[in-house]
Amino acid sequence: MARKIDEEKLVRIKQATMKTIVDFGIERTTIAMIAKNANVSGGYLYRLYSGKQALINELYYDKVTALISELEFLISLKHTSIAPIIKTFIQNRIVYAINESEASKFFYQLLHNDNFILPKTLKEKSISLMKQLLDIGQKSGEIGENVELLDINYHIFTYVIDYIHFKRANFLGIEKTTNNDVIYLTNNILNILKKDC
Repeated sequence: MARKIDEEKLVRIKQATMKTIVDFGIERTTIAMIAKNANVSGGYLYRLYSGKQALINELYYDKVTALISELEFLISLKHTSIAPIIKTFIQNRIVYAINESEASKFFYQLLHNDNFILPKTLKEKSISLMKQLLDIGQKSGEIGENVELLDINYHIFTYVIDYIHFKRANFLGIEKTTNNDVIYLTNNILNILKKDC
């Protein structure tokens, strides 16, 4: 029974961490704020994590691992084109942003913070996946000869997440997320990756 309570506390801690960071930013967030929002003591939190950075690192690692696993699965379906892989991946990012708004905003903040870098194992997996996408895309003629792995990584991960965040933030007051976003982003990425300049 005690184990279940601990797991529930851990879920609350992770949710409180994401919400606190979304509300106050990474730098202003403290362990005390997270503990208060999770309804646990600061001491309990320190028993699980050495500090705020360790807690955030775990959340970041979990999210990136989930994204890599998703992309691995899509590639494993043996598509002969990258279009359906990219389209499904984008669709999933939009669904995630709608259904897990807090977590999506949290990941956006981490993605744009220089304190969070991928561990070596995740970098290697990510590079391997980008190489597979490059291979599929060049064989199908969807990716130009001069496109680099960094280009693929940026456009599939960062560009898509930035676009979704920009629309969600409603900077201009006219943004609405629609099904057309998937088509727009997929076509944009495919057009960019096809260019040989």
